Amino acid sequence: MPFLRIESLLAFWIRIAANINELWNDLQQQLTKFSNRVNFIFLKSFIFKRQVKRLAVVNMNLQTHVMIGILVGALFFGKPEIMLMIGVGATIPDLDREYGFFNKESFRRRQIHRALFHNFLFIAILYFINPFFGIGAFLHSFMDSLTTTRDRGVEWLYPFSRLVTKAVYNSDGTRLELDPKHRIYFLQNDLPGLTRRTTKDIKPGETPLPNRRTYGPALSGKFLDRSLFYGSAALTLLMLLVSALGFQQFIDLSFKDFGFSIALPLLVGSAGIILNFLVGEVDRKRRVDNTKSYRTYKATFYLTFGMMIFAVILGAIMNPPSINSTISKIPYVAAGVVILICIVYAILTFSSRGFSKDPKKEPLIV
Repeated sequence: MPFLRIESLLAFWIRIAANINELWNDLQQQLTKFSNRVNFIFLKSFIFKRQVKRLAVVNMNLQTHVMIGILVGALFFGKPEIMLMIGVGATIPDLDREYGFFNKESFRRRQIHRALFHNFLFIAILYFINPFFGIGAFLHSFMDSLTTTRDRGVEWLYPFSRLVTKAVYNSDGTRLELDPKHRIYFLQNDLPGLTRRTTKDIKPGETPLPNRRTYGPALSGKFLDRSLFYGSAALTLLMLLVSALGFQQFIDLSFKDFGFSIALPLLVGSAGIILNFLVGEVDRKRRVDNTKSYRTYKATFYLTFGMMIFAVILGAIMNPPSINSTISKIPYVAAGVVILICIVYAILTFSSRGFSKDPKKEPLIV
């Protein structure tokens, strides 16, 4: 009997050991699965943070433009609706990125970015539609003109600068052969060593181009850019706080002039601009691998432009005094444009007389 009890006791402990071993194996498997899931979650979180950080660096420049526009609106006007309009206007120039209308190669060949909507003519047209949009666009272009050759600066004189196709000197100072058929020149060609360092989507071709753009010392998304962004945000918040506490009325927080007729067009236009940037950036990064745009993206792109145009029309309908004021200025603007064209043509004709290929003389230079 004792042997039977001992044997049964051993069998009992063996079963317990087997169950414990089975449970331990199951626990290890579950821990392994849990660990893999946790690692996956942390990996996804890490990648997401890196992507968000990268996106923040890429888009920091746009955020800086908006904050500077809002700060200028607060400093000089002090009305929330004007602050928002200048902030929205500060986003408009960057709509000349390679979104929708141009494929990658044609966009690069034409060098549209920092040109099509970053020039005095476009800013004047925008100012004519809405002065505060024009102010925002000017602030945007001015800030971009402080960026380096790698960021492509700003082509202030577009599209007229494209009429001048030759330069007198190469980028290294070598005098180029002049063509008597060309009446007007730029001084020198662009710096190829630096323009090749720009991002792939806006990198110019191998053919030397005249230096049509204005450059500065700052690199987009770096120290000056971030300093302006955080500084503008801090000053704007400080002015809001001081105004809210009643120490000094920097910003009118009564919102008495900020009615539905202003808020609705601003909301629709802002939604169109934001959506255009979001889908445009996604498509632009996907096309780095030389793939074509999706039809869905193209449809969304045209929808966003439709929203912006609808916002302008809606604003005109809901604010008749503004549209009447704009229409009343058309004859004066047209007269000014005609006078300007005549003056430029007269100066060009008079200054380019007797052009010679004498190497000691320079032709008419912009």
